[in-house]
Amino acid sequence: MSAQDPCPALSPDAQALLAPWPGPCGGLPPYDRATPAALAEALPQAVAERRRAVRAIADNAASPTFDNTVVALESSARALRDVHALAMSVATTASVGDMPAVAQRLAPLVPALELEIAHDRALFARVEAVWQVRHETGLDAQQQRLVEVLHRRLLRAGAALGDAEQSRLKAIDARIAVLQSSFNQNLLAEQSEQATWFTDAADLEGLSKAQREAAAAAARARGREGAWAIPNQRPAVWPFLQHAKRRASREAVWRLWAGRGGHDGPHDNRPLIAEMLQLRGERARLLGATSHAHWVLADRMAGTPKTALALMHKTWEPVLAATQRQVADYQNLADAEADAAGQPRYTLAPWDRLYLAEGLRRQRFNVDGEQLMQYLPLERMLEALFWAAGRVHGLAFAALPGAPVLHPSVRVFEVRRDDEAIGVLYLDLFQRPGKMHGSHQHRLRAAEHFEHRVLPISSIVSGVPAPAEGQPALLPWEYANVLFHEFGHALHMLLDGTRYPSLGSLAVAWDLVELPSLLNEYWLRDRELMHRFARHHATGEPMPDAMLDRLEASLQHDRIFSVNLDYLGAAIVDMELQLLADGSGRDIDAVAVEQRTLQALGMPACWDLVLYATHSVHCFAGAYDAGLYSYLWSDVMAADVAEQFLHSAGGLYDAPTAKAWHDQVLSVGHSVPAGAAFQALRGRDTDPTALMRRFGLAPARSARGEGTTGTL
Repeated sequence: MSAQDPCPALSPDAQALLAPWPGPCGGLPPYDRATPAALAEALPQAVAERRRAVRAIADNAASPTFDNTVVALESSARALRDVHALAMSVATTASVGDMPAVAQRLAPLVPALELEIAHDRALFARVEAVWQVRHETGLDAQQQRLVEVLHRRLLRAGAALGDAEQSRLKAIDARIAVLQSSFNQNLLAEQSEQATWFTDAADLEGLSKAQREAAAAAARARGREGAWAIPNQRPAVWPFLQHAKRRASREAVWRLWAGRGGHDGPHDNRPLIAEMLQLRGERARLLGATSHAHWVLADRMAGTPKTALALMHKTWEPVLAATQRQVADYQNLADAEADAAGQPRYTLAPWDRLYLAEGLRRQRFNVDGEQLMQYLPLERMLEALFWAAGRVHGLAFAALPGAPVLHPSVRVFEVRRDDEAIGVLYLDLFQRPGKMHGSHQHRLRAAEHFEHRVLPISSIVSGVPAPAEGQPALLPWEYANVLFHEFGHALHMLLDGTRYPSLGSLAVAWDLVELPSLLNEYWLRDRELMHRFARHHATGEPMPDAMLDRLEASLQHDRIFSVNLDYLGAAIVDMELQLLADGSGRDIDAVAVEQRTLQALGMPACWDLVLYATHSVHCFAGAYDAGLYSYLWSDVMAADVAEQFLHSAGGLYDAPTAKAWHDQVLSVGHSVPAGAAFQALRGRDTDPTALMRRFGLAPARSARGEGTTGTL
């Protein structure tokens, strides 16, 4: 029996999840059958089917070959990969009803199976045998690379350890999977339950009519007519912190937001973090690494924690100086406002930063976030995305009506290139109950082309506030930028030209993962694109050039995510925490480490972090543990590649540069090492000053245009 011939004892819905997906483009995820109960049946069955398939490979009496061992392993993962991706999609975008409990039960299954596979001595002996003769058996470059990647993956999972060590590693990984799921579910539960309440309309002074109405609607939905609620979710919190005039109101909202996952009670993530760090350290020692950070970075472009920290600290110094100038500007603005209102002056606190930043944009750059939104309707921004992808990559997007979706607001598109279908794109953009906060790109199906062609399926998930009925969805600039960012990840997946999923776009070194997404943000700031698509939702008039000039000046002043202390502080804290995960058994108080680290860095008291440890899903529920630095690493590379585009004859739409970008990076996945891919594109190593030059924080490039060593 195989995953294509599901167990008849399973429910019809579970069988549908395990069967080949129906529909166009090689099949679409059967969301209409993906109930919590069906997923609870289907995923364990898919795990069992893969276990049987791998056991057959390990027990094969024939001599190990590339086809009967390595290709067979790749093939055995297909059905489980699809079901698991579907389960993860539901768990993060529809975590309601029974789904949180189901997600908790399912979380350990796949990590446990992967570890079991890695620890199968007969299987590893077969892979080892193929690896030993990989240069002598006529394999092409991509096949040799696949053998090397799978062999290293097994070694990093403990394939060469003794029985006792493997047993302990299995227990550690199973427990970490549960802790990660619990960490995320705690935040989802808080997000659904928590809100800051107001009963005095004066507490909402400064908010737009739409924001006040949204707060009133949130209160009514929670059973309190006549009050206002600010849900503890970014789409509600950030606009409030930007516009609310009362400091006490901002402080209340900020404290609830910043404290996510760190409150006493059933959703407290602090003990989960402490246990996770202990287990990560023990695992690193078992695998021969000094710490969890050392183990993680041994497989990254950076190579060592020291190299990653050196880049972050080198960036910190000029950014701190620039930030101190910003703090002085904010304090002057706050003093002027207080004097004008006849109120006492105050010293800036973290809950003042976004409000004063918005005020400074209006005063110095005459950029009004609310006014800007009028020119950024979601529909026009989607047209802009698709138009740019068409010009740069030759892509076309056609709606697929009738595709099964988790929610009616989700849209599905067939993606074509040279009049041939190359993949499918899901857009799940609106906030709703049970949906994880923030934005991400999720792989629903990997591209492959070794037994037969399988088209990739990418899903972009975001938390845009749903507009009132009959009204357009208007995007703050940040959300428009995030849309372009996540679309860059989708392009990386949709344009994947590798034959094997283990060499695909998500398998690349993690500090390269963000390069396509960060580079894609540049197209949103392109004048030609903005002239075409940044149009007033009511009048259709394009955004005036004067407004575009002011916006550009404001963006240059504010800089991007990775060149700001709120990100850099979080990234350095992440690395310091993962370095402490060294298997020594010491107690690690993540909040205390965070506070000490920020104090040592000289973080201004009024500056907060974009991610505090207690709600850092990236580092404790995702794949960014000891890897938050990778946004900066990738941004340095993105700035370098952007210069390649911008210095070419056609700018961001230069055809030869776009082809090189596609051929050397986007389409090659992990079929070549990340450093080699970048060198093939640029003809040299990365220039670490490119990002600093972009924001005037470094001297101009030398006439020789020198690059750097491979360690940035």
